Parts: sequence; structure tokens; C-alpha cells
Amino acid sequence: MKHKKAQMVAAGIAIALISLFFGCNKKKSLTQAEAVNSSPLDGAGNAYVVDTTASVIEWIGSTPGNYKHTGTIKLMSGKLTAKDDHLTGGSFVINMNSILNTDQTGKDKSNLEKHLKNGDFFEVEKFPFGDFKLTNAETESSSQSITGNLTLKSITKSIQIPIELKIEDQTLTAQTPMFSIDRTKWGVVYSSGIIGTLKDDLINDEISLKIKIVAKHQ
Repeated sequence: MKHKKAQMVAAGIAIALISLFFGCNKKKSLTQAEAVNSSPLDGAGNAYVVDTTASVIEWIGSTPGNYKHTGTIKLMSGKLTAKDDHLTGGSFVINMNSILNTDQTGKDKSNLEKHLKNGDFFEVEKFPFGDFKLTNAETESSSQSITGNLTLKSITKSIQIPIELKIEDQTLTAQTPMFSIDRTKWGVVYSSGIIGTLKDDLINDEISLKIKIVAKHQ
């Protein structure tokens, strides 16, 4: 793959965000707003510590022509609380230095990973961690969704995410299908249309994410 194309897609990758949780069987676009100052949940029920080796965020960054790259991001730490198969609180920290590209090898792979971590994108030397803090949880019929504040590059925005939660044998597993966030909301604007990028060099503002979080009863 051409290095130029690798750089073009790089901005479409984020962690984030996070961040960032779980649910349904088809791609979702998330509603985004300013950071929420709502009261925290009550944290009732059992506490679960995130297993950072088993938890992962998968990402896809793409161009309007459907050229894309894929990869993963790992968590640094986290804790969730749940009661009666519903989340009642929690937060986790995203390790921005763990960004990996999974569809390339060799020099192309390392170049893309370096580009994602430099000043054009996530500035990991200055902002080594992101985080997500749960502010609300809702249940409607058989589906659940959570709202929380996702922080990347010291910018905090509220996102709402559908979740699928399973608790079995002292292990909590929370998963999502592929969903999307708008990277420009967190100051990642490289090759974005909002800065007047020409069509041939444009990268989609929407980043696709799929999250799996595994946590053990404390």
C-alpha cells in the first residue's frame, strides 16, 4: 500500500473512545454533545476489575472511496459495577501508546502506527491516556445503552452507546457491534472536510469502533 494512502487513513483511527461500550447487531452512529455534568450512578451491586489482557477496542478508519485500515487499542485499567445484569457505574483508562495497525506488516505497519501517535493525530507523548466515565445507563425492552464522558487529547464529549452485558462465573463481559464516532469532536482533524481537504485526499470523519471489555469480580 502506498505510504500516502496510509497517512490519509491514519486520522480516521481513534481509540477512544473509547473510548465506548456495547450492544446491537448492526452499525450505529452515536449522538454526541458537550460533556455532561450529571450526577454519577449509585455504583450498587458487585464491583468488577477490567482484565486489560482480555479487553480490546477494534478500529476501522476509511476514506470516501472505501479504502481502509484496521487495528486495535488496549485499556490501561478500569472498574465497573453492576447489579441484576445492569451497569450501575464505572470508568476505564485507554492506553493511547498501544495503538496497533492489523492489516499491514513491516514498514507500512510501523509507519502508520508512528503517524497515529505523532502531532498530526493523538500526540501520545503529550496525551498518553484517554478515559471514559459512565454517567447514565438505560434499559428499554431487551436492550441497554450507556452514556458517558469520553476524554481524548484533554477534550471531553458525551457519547451514548448501546451495550450487551453478560455476567457469568464471576466474569462480566460487555460487547458492542461496530459503531461510529466523529473524530473531529476530539480535535483530530487531519484530512477532514471541516478544514477544507480536497476530495481526493479526504478521510471520513466517522471512525468505526467495536469494543469488548472483560472484567473480573473483585
